[in-house]
Amino acid sequence: MDLRFKEMHRIEKNLKKVPKSLKMLSLAFLIYTLSWGIILPFFSIYIHSIIPSYSQVGFIISLMSIAAAVVSIVMGDLIDKVGRKKIILFSFANYLIIGPLYAMTHSINMLILARIYNGVAAIGIWVPSITYVRDISPRNKRAEYIGYFYTASSISYCVGPLIGAVLVSMIDIKYMFYMLGVGAFAASLIIMKIPDSVKPKRSMIQGMKDVFFKDRLMGKGIKDYMKEKSLGVKITFVSFLSKMSSALLVMILALYINSIGGSLWQIGVVYFVVYLPFVFQFAFGEIADHVGAKKMLALGSVLSSVFFVALFFSTNIVSILIFAFLVGVGFAIISPVISIYISKMAGRNRGEITGIYGAIDEIAAFTGPILAGLIADMYGLNFAFVLAAIAMSVVVMVAMKV
Repeated sequence: MDLRFKEMHRIEKNLKKVPKSLKMLSLAFLIYTLSWGIILPFFSIYIHSIIPSYSQVGFIISLMSIAAAVVSIVMGDLIDKVGRKKIILFSFANYLIIGPLYAMTHSINMLILARIYNGVAAIGIWVPSITYVRDISPRNKRAEYIGYFYTASSISYCVGPLIGAVLVSMIDIKYMFYMLGVGAFAASLIIMKIPDSVKPKRSMIQGMKDVFFKDRLMGKGIKDYMKEKSLGVKITFVSFLSKMSSALLVMILALYINSIGGSLWQIGVVYFVVYLPFVFQFAFGEIADHVGAKKMLALGSVLSSVFFVALFFSTNIVSILIFAFLVGVGFAIISPVISIYISKMAGRNRGEITGIYGAIDEIAAFTGPILAGLIADMYGLNFAFVLAAIAMSVVVMVAMKV
């Protein structure tokens, strides 16, 4: 009991040392992501109610990611010129349109428009925010501080499915999309109160001109990325395959539970346990700082790979609940570790490198649902878990050589 008290005291002491700006940024993201966390578990089921084909469902879901991937590298370069805060606030403002756009969607074409618009706005929030955290993090605290930041949104993604399960059973999911605008507005009020982490070098207009003409859009970012050579290639593989597998899981899990007769409430509980380990990312990040990122990366990828295989054989809600939780533990271990490696490579151009890896993640998030939908149409929903298991097995092999 005494040891447990000491550990809790140590965590409390570490939390007090976290900068106020990081705490406020994390609070803003807790509010913003809660609005998405309520909707996310049921989103693929909602699309499937409009479009019968799983491959088309995967395509619609993926559109947000491909739009974000196109913008991500440009966004990373832009925030190095105009600052982080300005872009975050501008992107949050767009959700006042995106929320109602989803809610008023009555056709596939409108849904496509909403997803593309959402992808562009989302990358304008995440890339500068993650870069902001890297800016204010001491070298020996990067994984820990990034873990704190991700923990805030993870709490929302954890609690959101339980709230969503109640709301979806009471009201049409379309009305829930209005919460996206409310959450973004509330988050922006908090962001306004924190100082920028860098001094802007350009105005918004000047920065965009530099990105388009001086830096040749993605040309400079890709050139800087190529300098990372072997380590950059390995982390690219790890980041891509991990994100592809997690995006596949988010899409397929609800559809699979629904296909075996699971209720909306059960879907909400399963997504709750998947995201629960992410609440402790700060702890995994701190452990990685002490025992080594390589060991934690190997552990997380092994867990995810093994229990994706277990999910393939699962036919009841209890086993799905347990195995999905353990897959979530694997991904929660991997996430802050990838950030450690990216932070090491970032150097001065943190926004630019963050944007590049953001683009890699978004391409992966595009690939995962597309492949999952095709496999589900050809063989069955649970066969998508096999693809994820193979991908994470490759991550295990790459992790041993990082």
